[in-house]
Amino acid sequence: MPNKRVHLKFDEYLKDHGIIRSYTYADSVHDRMDRGIIVLGSEHRDIDFYHSEKGIREWLRGFSHLAYQETLTDYLRVALGHLALDGMASRYEFENEYGLMKSAYRSFIQQGYHRKYFLER
Repeated sequence: MPNKRVHLKFDEYLKDHGIIRSYTYADSVHDRMDRGIIVLGSEHRDIDFYHSEKGIREWLRGFSHLAYQETLTDYLRVALGHLALDGMASRYEFENEYGLMKSAYRSFIQQGYHRKYFLER
């Protein structure tokens, strides 16, 4: 499973491809996504409700009074990117981080995550 440094590099990859804004800093999103990893290991992805789009959106709703919709959209996409990166790393072996990020990016696009928006209703 990729560590936080790799997830932050993937954020930069998403920024370079125009998926999230260049000034978005989403360190806290990765902290939330990795909560429980020490106790549960990689199984935290299967057990944690917040490792689904519905769970991520519910978590972000708690910040809707503090952040702009654009920021929450970036956080949603970062969290979905976190899932894509973890998913690829758990299913396949890669020679290097760049290969992992390219594959995760393809998965991200194929799943339509680049078109997701956080809209408070």
